[in-house]
Amino acid sequence: MDDRPPNRGPEASARLTLRPPTSALARACALAALGLAASAAVHANCQVQTLELPVKMVGSRAVATVGINGAPVPLTVDSGAFYSMLTDAAAAQLGLRQRWLNGVRIEGLTGRIEAQLTTVDKLQLLGGDIPDVHFIVGGNEPGAGTMGLMGRNLLSFADTEYDLAHGAIRFMLANDDCTRSSMAYWAGSTPVTEIELLGDYSGRGKTPSIRGRVKLEGKELIALFDTGATTIVTAQAAKSAGVAEADMKPSGTMYGAGRGSARTWTARFQKFEIGGEAVLNNDLQVGDYDPIDKADMLLGIDFFLSHRIYVSKQQRKMFLTYNGGDVFARNRSETASAQAFDADLAASGAAAAATADQFVRRGAASASRREYESALADLNRAVELEPANAAFLAQRGALHANLKRFDKATEDFDKSLELDPALTDARFQRALLRLRVKNGEGALSDLDALDKALAPQAQMRLAMSRVYQSFERPTQALGQLNQWLPAHPNEVRRDVALNERCWIRATLGVELEKALDDCGDAIGSDRKNPNYLDSRGWVYLRLGENKKALSDFDRSIEIRPESAWALYGRALAKARLGQAAQSEADLAAARKVLADIDRQVAHVGLPTMEGAAKP
Repeated sequence: MDDRPPNRGPEASARLTLRPPTSALARACALAALGLAASAAVHANCQVQTLELPVKMVGSRAVATVGINGAPVPLTVDSGAFYSMLTDAAAAQLGLRQRWLNGVRIEGLTGRIEAQLTTVDKLQLLGGDIPDVHFIVGGNEPGAGTMGLMGRNLLSFADTEYDLAHGAIRFMLANDDCTRSSMAYWAGSTPVTEIELLGDYSGRGKTPSIRGRVKLEGKELIALFDTGATTIVTAQAAKSAGVAEADMKPSGTMYGAGRGSARTWTARFQKFEIGGEAVLNNDLQVGDYDPIDKADMLLGIDFFLSHRIYVSKQQRKMFLTYNGGDVFARNRSETASAQAFDADLAASGAAAAATADQFVRRGAASASRREYESALADLNRAVELEPANAAFLAQRGALHANLKRFDKATEDFDKSLELDPALTDARFQRALLRLRVKNGEGALSDLDALDKALAPQAQMRLAMSRVYQSFERPTQALGQLNQWLPAHPNEVRRDVALNERCWIRATLGVELEKALDDCGDAIGSDRKNPNYLDSRGWVYLRLGENKKALSDFDRSIEIRPESAWALYGRALAKARLGQAAQSEADLAAARKVLADIDRQVAHVGLPTMEGAAKP
């Protein structure tokens, strides 16, 4: 599990009159399924026709690629989102027209989503074209390089099988003889858990959330099955299950698709139960957020990877089997495991992985579970089958880098980019690898090539700005932020990027009025962040507004007393205001915290005590 928090997609709190493309999807699915060699026989007369959507795990995100007006668009698969979404940047990059959702309030896990609506002329999905498909536009970047969310309007038009451990979602068309069948057709002798689904699954076009009853420490809760999140329990549910506040360890801050954030903790739960399955001794994340869909916990992507799940709308039931390995992400070891889970596809009743793409998707799922050696075995097989596939080589290179096998990672990235220089993800990964192995010239060469190749709105530009800063290339870093910020007006961590641009402008001594605006906006988002106050203090020093600088440094130091940069800045402001004794005290305090603070201030280009009498 990566450290990204849950990324719950949108939920509407007012009636949203969108037309789900259910009928068109069902027709496309039916036509495609008719072309299959055979249908799956569950038993006797129960027959299920299947259409498979390839899905690849990227970190903790399940990613499916669709076509939007002919352009490939990667989306995070999010069964917790009632509707599919595109980010602001994606809509701009794709040239989509947007209109406001009047009278509709859309909520994410931790707050409101500033949303608009767009209509895609042609959505390429499941081997067919679907006309006039709506997407909500807004929310935060889902991560993993995706451009939005695939929500339930696209995921639940038929029965759905989630086989993410093998890199697939299957849309299932079951005949009327399946109403009393166990739909876990792959199970063989493996135990099958059945649970009743809550909510209204009747009626055309309905996309109810996937919810069922579970038990935590013996207390019955409602769980939402959510591929767009990692497993988390509400603080209220954790306390009602008997967990004391003293037993919860703070674990940072969580963010959802909307604005806002919430505190999180990690807590130990002795027993989790779903149907007849019990999972003992679990470390689970706890979040201080209000339940959505009346769900006390989210069973997230970690649960889906450890289970194969069939959601039957027809029966209003879920059928699941356990794959093996850790069920919850926070139970996993940080070290790589050499053991594969369900390594033989044939053992689960599925067809053996016969294609390179199947090996790659299964390997990606293993890597997501930190089962790196199992993942490497699958990726090696994929590359053996298709040695000239640049994407496969790049994925294996990233895995070698995780295993700190830098020479092999370099070899794979080099060959990948030789085969396909346009693989921007591979080029950025190679830049990071080159930075790691002290090949600064090579890393900068990759970054400069990316700068020319990427769309202005690309999410990668934010990460590139930070790498440029690590190379002490503030002008190039500023260029990335200048392109990224206008395209991401609602990004939850936008205030961090604004502060970074403010700080760079302060160090360069350029566009200082704009720097004040950036810092002011960042402070407006988080008035208690000492870094933002410190940055604006230095801008005021550049402008010679020493009293305003002193005020900002005072507030920053009040929040974080031992900040060498804020103490030094306040010393400089006081010296300029004629407060010599107080200035010397702050300067001494700054040097005590950071002995070479004078050198560091001069190195980044900020005014120093040597010029204390001058702005």
